[in-house]
Amino acid sequence: MAWHDRRTGRAVAAAVLTAALTAGLAACGADTGPGGNAGGADGAGSGGRLSAALDGIPADAGGEAALTYVDVREARRLLGEDGELYGGLDGFGIPELAHVRYDGGSPRAALGFDAADVDTSVQLTPGAARLTGRFDVAAVTAALTKRGWKEERTGGGALLSDGPARTAVSGDVRSSTAGPENALPPLTAPERSVADDPAYRSVVRCLGEDVFAATFYGTRPGRNLPGLTLFAIGARAGTDGSSRERLCALTVSADGARRVTDALKPRTAEGERFAGATLRTGGGPAPMVTMEWPNRAGTGLRPGDQNRTGELPRLLMPPR
Repeated sequence: MAWHDRRTGRAVAAAVLTAALTAGLAACGADTGPGGNAGGADGAGSGGRLSAALDGIPADAGGEAALTYVDVREARRLLGEDGELYGGLDGFGIPELAHVRYDGGSPRAALGFDAADVDTSVQLTPGAARLTGRFDVAAVTAALTKRGWKEERTGGGALLSDGPARTAVSGDVRSSTAGPENALPPLTAPERSVADDPAYRSVVRCLGEDVFAATFYGTRPGRNLPGLTLFAIGARAGTDGSSRERLCALTVSADGARRVTDALKPRTAEGERFAGATLRTGGGPAPMVTMEWPNRAGTGLRPGDQNRTGELPRLLMPPR
């Protein structure tokens, strides 16, 4: 996996850490994506849009929080083409949009921006988000102060607060948090980010950099099935208008992979929601288990529906 690390002194260490993980990617690299697009490793590992978005999230957020990524520009295009299939993306991973729309207001008037200004979003559950795009700092500041927010800092950007809620904005990044339980994502890329984590790198490569939406469910020990390091579900659009989702689960051993497969396989049986889904296990010391299925409208199989139903995530994060 070719990975370009802009920070000095880390390339060699990262290569050593990822050596065992990359062996498990055999389950991904040979797949073909929807509409004839190459899936898995193709287009990945080159520092694409997904990796760039994760590079703005501090490394310590990768354990506790679920991270949900949306390529907002692509999601807006897809939603415009097929609102029934892609209707689950209408919030674009921007938490404040739903509140403003519920109140019948204008996002640009209430927030100083709207979805057309945003390139990518990463939500950290619960209650924090980091957006990239093109933001008018003065417009965001004016919109929030008009609603009673206090401006705490200016100079290359602005920091505003409303009780425990905080928002920071620069010309190309906007971050927010709903309360003190969530750290405010930084405007500038941290010294060490989620994108530097070897487990996240491997799962990103399995999903493909060109996913338009993906959720990573965290690496905290004890959170997942025994032997499961990290799993994510990502959606990719084909050139024929179709969409497919892929679950990528990085495990630590053949036993860990077997537990993941045993948990998922019953859901692929005839009569189940995911009947006919492809379930594969890679080789090497850290096998990657993949499950892939076509998206459909109105069936709980729309892109992103697993964040609502939790059907597959619950199998891999059982109650303890």
